[in-house]
Amino acid sequence: MTGPVFQVSTALAADAAGLRLVGALDLDGTAQLRAALADCFARRPDRVVLDLRGLRFCDCAGLNVLMEAKATADRIGTELQVEGARTQVARLFALTGVRDLFAGGVPRLPPRTV
Repeated sequence: MTGPVFQVSTALAADAAGLRLVGALDLDGTAQLRAALADCFARRPDRVVLDLRGLRFCDCAGLNVLMEAKATADRIGTELQVEGARTQVARLFALTGVRDLFAGGVPRLPPRTV
């Protein structure tokens, strides 16, 4: 492998913050994501957008950080938006019952047939 398994980049504006998640979000990437989210929330933006288009994998440790972000956003009155969830991440959200927390950017998947 030539680079980190998980990367997060941040774009800040006066009233909004955007985080672009790339790679595989597992236990190893949670500290990096928590730090980026804490920096964003400390600025008290009106909106935080999580761009998941580049996130190819997320496990339960990563999901916990995303749920913590949603709880923090709700607590401080910031809108949290998710955009571009790919199939694996969308399926994780659906299977764990949190899809509606991030409804705007999480596609509804057809039932899985075996």
